[in-house]
Amino acid sequence: MPHGPAVVVRFSSLGDVLLAAHVPSFLRAADPGRRVLFVTKERYAVALRGHPDIDRFYTLHDGTSDPAEPAPFGFSGSLGDLVAALRRESIAEVIDLHQNLRSSRIVGAFDQAKRILPPKHGLRRRLMVHARWIRVKPVPPLLRTYRSLVGLPPDAPLKPWLREALTEGERNRALARLGTDAERGFVFLGVGARWETKRWPARHFVALGVSIASQLGLGVRYAMDPSERALEEEFRSLVPAERHGEIVSLGFRDAAALAATAAAIVSNDSALLHLGPALGVPALGIFGSTIPAFGFASQGPRDSVVEIPLGCRPCDVHGKRRCPLSHHACMERLPPELALTSLRPLLAPESSR
Repeated sequence: MPHGPAVVVRFSSLGDVLLAAHVPSFLRAADPGRRVLFVTKERYAVALRGHPDIDRFYTLHDGTSDPAEPAPFGFSGSLGDLVAALRRESIAEVIDLHQNLRSSRIVGAFDQAKRILPPKHGLRRRLMVHARWIRVKPVPPLLRTYRSLVGLPPDAPLKPWLREALTEGERNRALARLGTDAERGFVFLGVGARWETKRWPARHFVALGVSIASQLGLGVRYAMDPSERALEEEFRSLVPAERHGEIVSLGFRDAAALAATAAAIVSNDSALLHLGPALGVPALGIFGSTIPAFGFASQGPRDSVVEIPLGCRPCDVHGKRRCPLSHHACMERLPPELALTSLRPLLAPESSR
């Protein structure tokens, strides 16, 4: 007999929401008949639209959604509105993945419900930044922690929920953008990031793209958010005009549809890196100012990372606008050849890995 409804709470940011979106699938794997609700901000709910294991969305209204886009099935309103609406759901379990003042108000509204608050490891990560002389145990991959929340083994398979959530129109647009690369295969390169210290230099990405084409026989797509206009112009200055079709500036859903057909994803430590486990595509994370030991890397069984050891790493938990030492050596000195070497095993047939 299935348990009562469970509500999963994660308001932001996009990368964290993408990882949190695996929890409904974990809940369903543990209890197939269970009703699962998801609470997030309006701006991130669209990314999860069509999720096969979320029965209803409760979105914190922020006025950011596009009226032309179909809205995810659910309820939108103020925090008070969300609490009032959720009270009618007979919630049996609240899984608070955010643990801030807003989410605690939702948790506190259900005295009789089971409350699950996973460890945040904030202190451990800060010690890695500010007390590097202390040997701190790495934070386990976040999705391993999320599996344990619902009683699944740490190596329970990941469901590519986002692949199932994509619409036919989104898939068709992706194929149209690929042209002949849809048949020969390509590597999706996530070249942007919110924080500058997390960005691998554009010239390194372009050099990697050239090597992927010449040595592996695959196409490439340099993907970035439409808001990253300066970055797009930089790539246009580095890539020959006849190959400007490889530079794609896309919203999240269209970027996900494109990545879903890729042989692999190579990305900075940003939201696009988490497309890998959500789509079932192997992903290589490029780490500079942040480190894999924070727990946000290699979430899928076919994921890997590339980095170079430096005494100044990590310099921040989230990233910075500028390198504190003004050299950005963690990314500048990470050569494209090393990334290509790390990428090759991800492209090999699964039996040979």
